[in-house]
Amino acid sequence: MKKLFLCILTLMTYNFAMSQEIGLTYKVTNYSIDGVNYDNLALTGDVALSFYMCDGELCFANHWRNIGSQSYGRVYALQLRDIEETRTTYPAVELKFTWQFFNSYDRVTGRAAVTITHIYIGNTTKFTAEIVVLETNEILTLKGYLE
Repeated sequence: MKKLFLCILTLMTYNFAMSQEIGLTYKVTNYSIDGVNYDNLALTGDVALSFYMCDGELCFANHWRNIGSQSYGRVYALQLRDIEETRTTYPAVELKFTWQFFNSYDRVTGRAAVTITHIYIGNTTKFTAEIVVLETNEILTLKGYLE
């Protein structure tokens, strides 16, 4: 499964580089910051997480599409880990990386440790994500599905 995911990610990345379209986008349905629930804001703001190419490098964004603001920046030290299916769990792939981000809405910059888990259920890929802002220890928890 890891090889299949790597092939898909590589192809999407290549396609994006050639067409300048976003390669991998997640629709956020559940959103919290330090345990405070913001699900309704995530749905009305049409929040999405996206991987894309910028200046030939892999980048990542937390985009509030209905508001037009985002946190965006380069991905560093991407690691992948397969999680095998068991009788009680679905198969999954975990992505971990460091994210150098820039906020369009307040000009704050920083670094975050990001963990995204793809969970394969039938024809749908759900995800869970944890973004820990390294300077403040703020924890963003997001859930949803791959668009």
